[in-house]
Amino acid sequence: MRVKALFASVVLVVGALLLVLPRPEKAEALSCTGAAPETTARPAPDGSTPPDLSLPQLEVAKSIVATAKGMAITRRGVVIALQIARQESRFEADVVVGRATGAFQQIAPGPDNAYTGYDRKNASMAAKGFFTVLLARVPGYDTDPRSNADIGQVVQASGAGAGKYEPWQPLAESLANVLYDGTAAMTCQTGQSGPRAVRADGVDVQLPPEAGLAGTVKAPGPETARVLAAALSWLGTPYAWGGGTASGPSRGIRDGGVADANGDFAKVGFDCSGLMLYSYAQVGVSLPRTSRAQHAGGGAVVPWSAALPGDLVFYGAVVHHVAMFLGVVNGVPYMVEAPQSGDVVKVSPVRTGGDFRAEVVRPIPGGGADQHV
Repeated sequence: MRVKALFASVVLVVGALLLVLPRPEKAEALSCTGAAPETTARPAPDGSTPPDLSLPQLEVAKSIVATAKGMAITRRGVVIALQIARQESRFEADVVVGRATGAFQQIAPGPDNAYTGYDRKNASMAAKGFFTVLLARVPGYDTDPRSNADIGQVVQASGAGAGKYEPWQPLAESLANVLYDGTAAMTCQTGQSGPRAVRADGVDVQLPPEAGLAGTVKAPGPETARVLAAALSWLGTPYAWGGGTASGPSRGIRDGGVADANGDFAKVGFDCSGLMLYSYAQVGVSLPRTSRAQHAGGGAVVPWSAALPGDLVFYGAVVHHVAMFLGVVNGVPYMVEAPQSGDVVKVSPVRTGGDFRAEVVRPIPGGGADQHV
């Protein structure tokens, strides 16, 4: 989905949403903030009051609310669901941790097979599964004297307990004010993509000092320039297997092998496909989560001989790694990548030997003079 479609959708639902477009000279990403009611506002677990939401996160929250309305779920039920989804997945629909999947981290088959027969990465369907279990287990949830967190725990049966859900009630109330009641506004404004600013002037992207190269690269269009700048803004960020969402770096997960040995599960960062997913999400392009899926369904397949900056570069007969073609600097083709456990996001020469695939995937259609050598 492109960012214009996201804007239109946000305006339809939120009504009073204020959009502040990013300045052309700096790569920036939209985030959305809704003020919590004064009577309930308090610091969230990460210290912010309240946390920002990226547009992809907001889309997940909107899907939850829309599903609730279609099932005649009350406002309290919506708030409970939003609390749970924020804690379980940070409103990320494609999160997978072991067998737990999606915005609510559902494990099939679930109570009475409630989590079967649908894609748990679909936020609307996952919300329907959540509300189905809520209605079955706590039919009187709207007037139940227990806390929202306790009711959510009845649905989730989380080993972490209800305490993890409770701090997110102010944010959930804030979102319900906007998305369910329509009694409050949410402001979307720009925020720097990563820890360092990267200049994107039209199609020209200035390489930051952390790239280890001097100069600029020329993207095939301004949209792709923003993608390149978004990826470059996270240079030096740790590799974390399973890390990276549309909103930025996230905590890695266990793999039972090399990633565990490097402590990826305790790091916040990107893996190779997570960096690609994040970078393209900043212009409203949704990529699949894994390198293999990005190769199979990330866009048009183009020969390496016609590669353009922003194209996805792959390795492995069975794909195991993805990077982003950056362009040619001083006659050498470069890419930006999150290479492997123990490493960091970096700029590297494109490795055209070994299991390099002589083809690229182009998520944003378009052409221009190829820049590979």
